Amino acid sequence: MLAGCATVQPASGDEPFYTKQVEAAGIPIRSSARVSDEALTASRAMIADMLAHRPDLAAQLVRQDYTVSVIGLEEALLDLPENAGWRKPARDDPRLTRCERIHYDERIGRLTDREYWDARARGIGGQRTAVAEEDVLGLPISRYYGETILVHEFAHNVLFAIQAADPALYAEVEAAYADARAQRLWFNEYAMTTVQEYWAEGTQFWFDSNKLVVVDGRRVLNHDDLAAYDPALYALLARAYAPTHRLTGDPFWMHPARVPPGPIPENTAEVC
Repeated sequence: MLAGCATVQPASGDEPFYTKQVEAAGIPIRSSARVSDEALTASRAMIADMLAHRPDLAAQLVRQDYTVSVIGLEEALLDLPENAGWRKPARDDPRLTRCERIHYDERIGRLTDREYWDARARGIGGQRTAVAEEDVLGLPISRYYGETILVHEFAHNVLFAIQAADPALYAEVEAAYADARAQRLWFNEYAMTTVQEYWAEGTQFWFDSNKLVVVDGRRVLNHDDLAAYDPALYALLARAYAPTHRLTGDPFWMHPARVPPGPIPENTAEVC
């Protein structure tokens, strides 16, 4: 058993789902018994490093009762007790990607709630963040193999904390996002979906743990590329994260799988 791994107590009369727990900067990281201790260790190390430069942001997340759940290899998002009642997004949900809006009926409308979420994600940010065991361990079975989704999802939480604890910085992030849209940076890429995705995608590049993005021939793969392509976003990330670009335990730091096999396209944005 992992040193420092605690048992999560069930509600009165209930059989517990969460039976393991560790903490990173006071934030609980929990799982069922089906998840390996190694996955909890890796999650704790990455999250602790992401918060190391700004303990005020960690404290904000603790005050707001943020938690992180690690989904086991044979588990899904809706297996987590807090997600049991989830519904698929409506047609007008602002979080839908460009292609999801265009193809809503076939991609979302025809699916049940569980079918949608099983196909949509193995991780999600927010107050009840969830990440996948195969992701944090870098296993080849990960549907996101080549990038670390924990970094992306927890980056959302960092920005939520900035919004509450450092509103001046948050306003600058919003301004940088608006300016990037005006300049057609990240054109049609996932980073342009919302200001949150802009920040989360940028965070992955800051930590050299994202898949290659190409926009009209401009390639962004690491933090140096990010600094050259979107210097405003890079400068804002530098105010949230320590001046290091490697997270302890990150399985895809500078990993060759970040670049897909075959010829490099002129654009990596999804074609709808």
